[in-house]
Amino acid sequence: MKKFGKMKSLALAVGIALGGLGVLPSAQAVHVSADNLGQALIFPYYTVRGGWMTLFGVTNTSDLTVAVKVRFREAYNSRDVFDFNIILSPHDVWTGWVADAGDRPALFSEDKSCTVGAMSPSGIPFTDGLNTYTGSAADGGPTTPDRMKEGYVEMIMMGAADVVVPKPADDLTPLARGAIHVNGVPTNCQALIDAFTTYSQLGAVGVAPTAGLLRGEFQSYATDPRNNNLPLNPLKGTFALVNGVKGFNAVGLPVHLANFAVPAGAGALMTAQLPQADAGNQFNDSYNEPSLYSATTAAEYLAGGGGAVAALNPGVAAPGAGPTFVTGALEAASVLNEWSRRTNAAAGWVTATDWVITFPTKNFYVDNDAGNEFAGRNTGRTNNIAAPGLTAATLAPFSQSFVDTAAATPVRRGQSCDSVSYQLYNREEQRSSALGFSPGGTAQLCYEANVLTFNQGAILNSPIAKSINYPENFTFGWLNVRFIGTNAANRGLPAVGFGITSRDDAGSALLSEAGLYDHSIIRPVAPAP
Repeated sequence: MKKFGKMKSLALAVGIALGGLGVLPSAQAVHVSADNLGQALIFPYYTVRGGWMTLFGVTNTSDLTVAVKVRFREAYNSRDVFDFNIILSPHDVWTGWVADAGDRPALFSEDKSCTVGAMSPSGIPFTDGLNTYTGSAADGGPTTPDRMKEGYVEMIMMGAADVVVPKPADDLTPLARGAIHVNGVPTNCQALIDAFTTYSQLGAVGVAPTAGLLRGEFQSYATDPRNNNLPLNPLKGTFALVNGVKGFNAVGLPVHLANFAVPAGAGALMTAQLPQADAGNQFNDSYNEPSLYSATTAAEYLAGGGGAVAALNPGVAAPGAGPTFVTGALEAASVLNEWSRRTNAAAGWVTATDWVITFPTKNFYVDNDAGNEFAGRNTGRTNNIAAPGLTAATLAPFSQSFVDTAAATPVRRGQSCDSVSYQLYNREEQRSSALGFSPGGTAQLCYEANVLTFNQGAILNSPIAKSINYPENFTFGWLNVRFIGTNAANRGLPAVGFGITSRDDAGSALLSEAGLYDHSIIRPVAPAP
C-alpha cells in the first residue's frame, strides 16, 4: 500500500511541476489511460480472413476478483456477434484466440480461468451472432455468417469482489470465491455459471453485501478497497494478429479507458448472461450490457502543447450520457501514421501497409431501431429517436444513419458514411497531387471498423477495404486522414486504430515479418460549444 501511496504523491508532484493539478485526469473522468490500465478495453480489430488469427489476453492486476464482459462486434454496424463473461481471480490472466472455422469465426481457449459460457480448445463457433443482423434484426448489411469474420472487441469490467482469505465463517462472497484457483483450476466455476444464467441470482442494483447474489458480491467498481480506495483500474490487455502461412506476427495493445464509471448503485454494471426476454424483460439486466454506453463519468483527455487536461462538453443531442462520454474521450480531428508499399523485391524486400480506423461508439448514434435489442439505439436503452427519425443534431458527431426505422420511409442502407480528406506524403516532403480512392471515388469511411490499404496491398484481406492509390514514384511516407463531415467539423470522431506493415523477402524467404503501429491523433481545436 505504501508503494501506491508514494506513486500517487509523485504523480501529484509532477502535476504541480507541469503547471498545476490540471494536467492529471480526474478520478471521476473517463479518459484514455497513459498507463495502459483501465476498466474498459477497446481492441480496434479482429480478423480471421486470409489465414489470419487474432489472439487476445487480459490480466487482472488487482487483489480483487473481477468480472469482465467480453463482446465481439462485427465491422459493418457493431452488432454483437459473440459475448461471454470472464471471472478473473486476483492476478489472473485469460487468453484466447479467434480463427476461421469455415463459414464463420470460432473462439478457442486453453485457459483455465472461469468463463460464462464454456470455452474449448477445439473452438466455439460464432453461431448465434447471425441473429443480430438477420430477419427482424436486418440492417441492410450482409446477412451471411461471413460478416462476422472481422470487427473489433470490447472488454468491460462489470464489478469486483473483495474475497477474504482465509474463508471467514460469515463468508459474503461464496460465488466470487469459486473463481480462485487451486492447483491451477477454479474451485467452483459452476456456481458462477449457474448464477449468471439464473436471473433470480442477479439481485437489485444497490443491494447490500449479500452472499449468493452477483450484485451483492461484486460490489466494488470505482475504487479499490484493498488500496486505500484509490481508483480501481485493474485490467491490462494485449492482442496479436498472427498469420502462420505468411509468417507474420504483429502485437499491439488495446485502448485502455480508465475511470469508466462510478455506478449509481452497488453492482450496477453486473448483468445476467441472458437475453432480455429471460432477464425479466429488463434490457439493463441482460447480456446486452454493460457496453460502452454504460460509462457514467464525463470525458477528459490530455491535450497537446503543454499537457493540460481538457474537459469536454458533450455538445451533441446526446443519445445517452455513456456514449457521449466515451466519444469525447476518443475524439480525433485527424489520425496520422506511416505507410510503406514497395513491390520491387530486387530492391531488398516487398512491403505493404493496411490501416484500421474503428469508431467504437458509432452504433449508438446511427443504428436507430426501437424494437430491436441488438441495435445501438433502441427502447431498452431509451436512446431511440421516434418519428420523424434521426436528424443532423441527433446523429452528431456522425453524418448518416445506418438504420432508421422511425423515418417516414424506414432506412436500412447497409452503411453509414462520413467524409474524410487525405494528405499523403512521401519521405522527402512531397505531397501527392494525384490521390485516388477505390472502389468509388468519394473519400468516405462507411463502417464501424474500416480498413484502408495502400495501392492494393491488402495485407488483411478485408472485403470492405478502401485502397488509397498514388503515383508510382511514391514508395514510403505518411498519411493524415482528416474527418471533415459537417457534424465532425468541430468535435472530430471517436477513432481508434493502427497501421500494420509487412516486409517480405520473396526471393530467399529469409525475411517475413509484420509490425503494428498505433495511430497518432490530432484533437479538435476546441470542444464544441
